[in-house]
Amino acid sequence: MSDWNPTTLVRVDRRNADSRSGSRFASYISAREDELDSEDRTDRAEFTAWAWRIATPPVMSPGYINIRPDLSITFDRDEDGDPIVKVTVPLPHRALAREHRPGYEVGDWEAPYGRGESYPQLWAPAFIKRTAVLASAVMLVPAKDWDLFVPSDRPEQLVDDAQLAVETAARLINSYVGPQVADLLGAS
Repeated sequence: MSDWNPTTLVRVDRRNADSRSGSRFASYISAREDELDSEDRTDRAEFTAWAWRIATPPVMSPGYINIRPDLSITFDRDEDGDPIVKVTVPLPHRALAREHRPGYEVGDWEAPYGRGESYPQLWAPAFIKRTAVLASAVMLVPAKDWDLFVPSDRPEQLVDDAQLAVETAARLINSYVGPQVADLLGAS
């Protein structure tokens, strides 16, 4: 899509959000409310991770939160319970330093033909006729110091709180992680 850029990694699709019109997101949140323990209802990291899993594919597809097609982004907690963002970035050979590229012809990530997308989803070669080297980087970004949304403990606010939690996380991911991904891909 035309509104992706080097630092825009995620965006909110509000067409899936309006809780007053019986939105898909509201339905998904209500159907999965039992997955959230009562003590996690007001824990900003756990609540955001729970809402993020629901708002993104494969649970909600298309998602309330859209992820740039060339990336995989999850929001979770680390071993200490602190929030963490995990970004998987496929690295085509052109992104590798020349001295680290294979010295022979190898297959690489492939993009769909003819779409002209700036950030297409990359796939393993469909037909393997030679060795393929598919490099990826996994970035683990601590989010402990981020100003995440703090949900209320009011049940009637669950959907609105979930919307605010994932919208806040999306904004922070673009702000903090977007420049790091752009730098990794040489687009900063």
